[in-house]
Amino acid sequence: MKRFRIAVLLLMSPMLALAADLSGTWRGNDGGTYYLVQRGNSLNWYGEQNSTNPAWSNVFDGRIRGDRIRGNWTDVPKGRTRGHGKLDLRITASGNILKITRKSGGFGGSQLTRAGYTPPPPTAPRPQVQRPAMPAQPARPPMAQRKPVPMQRMVKEDCISFNPRNAQRKQVNGSWKIVDGSHWMFDFGNNGQEAAQALRIIKHYRMDQSCFVGRPGPSFKYMLRKGNAPSGSLRGEDCIGFNPASLSVEQHGGRWKVVDGSHWLLDFGSKQNEAQQALAIIKKHGFNKSCFVGRPDPSFSYMRR
Repeated sequence: MKRFRIAVLLLMSPMLALAADLSGTWRGNDGGTYYLVQRGNSLNWYGEQNSTNPAWSNVFDGRIRGDRIRGNWTDVPKGRTRGHGKLDLRITASGNILKITRKSGGFGGSQLTRAGYTPPPPTAPRPQVQRPAMPAQPARPPMAQRKPVPMQRMVKEDCISFNPRNAQRKQVNGSWKIVDGSHWMFDFGNNGQEAAQALRIIKHYRMDQSCFVGRPGPSFKYMLRKGNAPSGSLRGEDCIGFNPASLSVEQHGGRWKVVDGSHWLLDFGSKQNEAQQALAIIKKHGFNKSCFVGRPDPSFSYMRR
C-alpha cells in the first residue's frame, strides 16, 4: 500500500504543477509586458516592450512538463527586431514567477512575474551568538586609499563644441546643411524639411556638443548639452525607449552590437572596442531614448533622457 501511494504521488506531480493556471498578464524584468494563455500543458504568449510603437514584440509556443516549460520564441513585425530562438523556463513561487533557465537568439529577460504578485519578505536571519571579543591588535599605520572611479566616468569622449544660438539651416552648393558660422556640422542633401526639423531639435534642447565614437567614419554619434544628456521631450519627435541598465554588447552573425533584451540597438560590425565604448557612454549619460529624423535611413539621430 505504501508503494502504491508513492506511485500515485509521482504520477500526480505534473498535474499539481499544472494546477496553477499561468494564464494572465505578466511583467518581465526586461521592461516588457507578456500576455500568457495556458491550455492544458500548452503555453503561449505575446510580449511587447510597450503597447505603442514597441522596439520589440514576440510570441512564444511552449509545452509544460511538471515545473518546467520548453518552447520557441520569435519576434513579430509590430516591433522592429527580427530575433528567434529557444527558451527553457521553471515555474516557481506557486506559479507566480517564471525563471528563464536557458535561452538563445538574444532574448533579453530572465524572469517573468505575474502582474499583481508581491513576493513575501525575506525571512529575518537568526541572531548570531556573540563571541568574546579578541584582544585588540595594535593598529597598523593607515595606507592612503583612493576611491575607485566608476568606469563610466573614465570614458574618453570625442566632442566638438558649437553655439546653438548661431546654428542655422543653410543651402550650400545645392545641399541643405546645418552650419555654425562659417563651417557646416550636418548635411541633409536635398531634404530641407529634415534639416529644419533637426535644427528645431538642436535649439529646443540647446545642444552644444556633437560627439563621436571612432572618427573618421564614426560608428556612433550623439549630442550633449553642457556635457550632459539632453533631457525632456519635444512634440513630434520620433523616439524609441530602452532600458540602459539592461544593455549589453553581444556578437550576432559575426557583428558586434549593443542590444536591449531581444533586439539590437546599435550595430558596430567588427569593431568590438567601439561597441564597448558606446555602451559605456550611454550608461554614463543615462540615455534611455534613441531618436531619429527621417526614418528609414535617418539623416539625423540623437539620444536623450
